[in-house]
Amino acid sequence: MNKVIEVLKQNIKIIILILAIVIFFIFFLNKDALKKKTIYTIVNGTIERSQETNLYLLKKESLVEYNKSLPVISIIDQGKRTSKLETIATYKSNSYDDYQNQIAQVDKQIQLLIKDLPATYSADITNIEDKILSYAKEAQSTTSYVKMQEYKAKLDELAYRKIIVLANSTPDSSAIRDLINKREELVKLSKEASDVINAPISGIVTYKIDGLENTYDYNDIEDYDLQKYNEIISKYDTATSSEFGIKVVDNYSVYLLLKTKRDENEQYIAENNRYRIRITDFENTTYYSQLIKLTQDEEYNYCLFKISNEIDNIVDYRKLSCEVVWKTQSGMAIPTNAIYKDEEKGYDYVLMVYGAEYIRVPINIVASSDSIVIADNLEKEEIESLGLDPTFKIELYDQLVIE
Repeated sequence: MNKVIEVLKQNIKIIILILAIVIFFIFFLNKDALKKKTIYTIVNGTIERSQETNLYLLKKESLVEYNKSLPVISIIDQGKRTSKLETIATYKSNSYDDYQNQIAQVDKQIQLLIKDLPATYSADITNIEDKILSYAKEAQSTTSYVKMQEYKAKLDELAYRKIIVLANSTPDSSAIRDLINKREELVKLSKEASDVINAPISGIVTYKIDGLENTYDYNDIEDYDLQKYNEIISKYDTATSSEFGIKVVDNYSVYLLLKTKRDENEQYIAENNRYRIRITDFENTTYYSQLIKLTQDEEYNYCLFKISNEIDNIVDYRKLSCEVVWKTQSGMAIPTNAIYKDEEKGYDYVLMVYGAEYIRVPINIVASSDSIVIADNLEKEEIESLGLDPTFKIELYDQLVIE
């Protein structure tokens, strides 16, 4: 035993050298095992080619002529729809005051009879009363004539809606029902009076005008050139005025004019294609529209879209921020750090987990972003030309190795 120890002492340097060589070869042969690996499962994903820009609304709108020296009371609320020749407002006159007094008397009689009804409040009644309190509180702080009219109309509507809900719990032949019928007849007669203001076209009623109503001829918009488009955009960008007036905006068609920088999205922009336009100023507001005209100069694309029957909530806007989606590509989504490049043969590939092995699978990158790509498999002939086994292809829920 002592002889063995003596031999080891004499050859200690040689032994250490041999151990170092063994450890080196173990490390070299198993270096892949020492690298940190992450397993990624392929899922469906989407990449969008989008662009942020401004959207200019070119609407068919008709100013309503009325006597501006007389006070006007709205009949149709701001932002509500009207049909052609329907009464949307009336002058505040003696006959209108008489009508208001009659309505007030009928409502008072209805309220007295409602007090005798059982004190059973439905969720609808509670909701209406909460809204009445909320609007009444807001109305106290406004100094705008337009806003006052809006709040008054809303409060009147809510009060009458409450009456109707309560009345529906009474028999058809009740006194409350008779009074409601009388009230509706008074409203009908008031709309036929000589001092009413009627809608020239059907559409959305608004009591806000900005002086841009005659900036263009709606029927000629598709024939305008770049100079005219830029003139419209310039006026829309600088307009700030807003005052009381009466206007009806056609809600069945509107043009959307977009001015965008010419960039890498150029290849996706073409007339007659449909695109998704997200209004960033309004949450969950998206339009799907056809590009009916594309005009270009050296720096910009001027894109003219047309939509129908979707502008109720933007009737008073001329300009909005938006994001237009030029291209949407869906498919197998793979992180960019899971993709490798064979520099010699010039193809992209992934490492697919196959049992205890990692199989090199060539892929075709269909679309890419900073973090992911949408990928597809190569054709069998393409794979064979690279000297790889065409048996292996990636599919949804396959697992890949990320080093």
